[in-house]
Amino acid sequence: MNFRKRLSLLALTALAVCVLFTFHQFITSLPTLNRAHKQVRNGEVYDQYDERDAQMSHIVRPLRRPRPGEQVWGQKGVSKPWEIFTREITKDYMYTEDAPYMGALLDSLGTAEIANTTMFRGGSQVKLYFTLADGSRAIVKPMRKSRDFIYEVTEPFWLDQERHNAEIASFHLDRVLNLRRVPPCAGRVINMTREILEKTKDEELLKTFFTNKDGNLCFIGKCAPWFCNDEHPICGKREMMEVSLCQYLPMYKDGSIPVFEKEYPWSQGIKESKIWKAKNVCRNLLKDEKFLEGRYLLDLIELGIFDFFIRNYDRHHFDQLRQFGKESFVAFIDNGKGFGNPKPEADDKTFLAPVYQCCKIRNSTYERLKLLTQKESLLSDLLRHSLSYDLLSPVLTEDHIMSMDRRLQIVIETVDKCIEKHGTNFVLVDHL
Repeated sequence: MNFRKRLSLLALTALAVCVLFTFHQFITSLPTLNRAHKQVRNGEVYDQYDERDAQMSHIVRPLRRPRPGEQVWGQKGVSKPWEIFTREITKDYMYTEDAPYMGALLDSLGTAEIANTTMFRGGSQVKLYFTLADGSRAIVKPMRKSRDFIYEVTEPFWLDQERHNAEIASFHLDRVLNLRRVPPCAGRVINMTREILEKTKDEELLKTFFTNKDGNLCFIGKCAPWFCNDEHPICGKREMMEVSLCQYLPMYKDGSIPVFEKEYPWSQGIKESKIWKAKNVCRNLLKDEKFLEGRYLLDLIELGIFDFFIRNYDRHHFDQLRQFGKESFVAFIDNGKGFGNPKPEADDKTFLAPVYQCCKIRNSTYERLKLLTQKESLLSDLLRHSLSYDLLSPVLTEDHIMSMDRRLQIVIETVDKCIEKHGTNFVLVDHL
């Protein structure tokens, strides 16, 4: 082979290596289904969390995804996962503790073809509304901040932008706490051209798309002007973007929205918080029959605990499902402003006002919280493990995950102080 041919062959080989390396870097930069879980044993691929699943299964059911061709069963035979979820919602919980379809439902949210996209009207920040090919519908929040972004305690909470990963993490935390009040949420990476631009007829959404100077596809959407403006575009990496999909709740029988709102007595709003920070508002609530008839008060106390864990200042109302009326559980919906700061100085104990003002908590919830302090069932371990199933894993930084154990201790200490003051029988109850 002459020198020129040899030189050309070497150049082509070098080019091929560069292309393959670049492609490998691109592929590995995108989340894929449980890549971190796959290892090789005796030449066969296996899931390294099989053993961990077995250890934790008595505390939190493993989120096993269906194998190709595997059918999902509900109470009335083979069904789509979202149909089972919709059918099995009760007045007490969003889903059962067992919920064998849950892994398949999350898998569907993360992988099913997107059939239609539109802008979701409502709220102060951008949300999309996806209809999936299997008939399911989801509320979608785009990635705006990196995992390690911290919203400092000195910043006004009302200017905090929503985080897509907060919705995913909130579902998994709620599941580990066994409250089961957050709709199922999963993450995925979408192609904005193929799965938004080519799947929507929403002109208000389409006209806000543009390509920035870095060659990334962006959009602004339509929402509150301090969040939807030219200075705060939502941009992907080229055409790709991480999003969260939260399962849409079943519409009410007349086709209207599935939930109704009521004012949250312990809202962190500037005006509202002045009331309950100045006096114990629970004394009046305990005299109000409407708060004692159903699940209201005990659910609201658990909501305060949940918001303390995730540090969610955006809870001005609470939601209940219209199909169950006043007997409905309190749904923990819209958690996008959670998980903004894992530092100890961000552990705002005023979120626990429902606990220390009412000095009431469900006995089952208190026992669950204590269980999650045990070495073999630490909250941080269970949450990390549950989150590892998501396509966008790692969903949270390790600092956020470890902060859960610290905040759990604060919750338990707050309840224990109530017990010391009022006694176990007064504080730990099954109902009011």
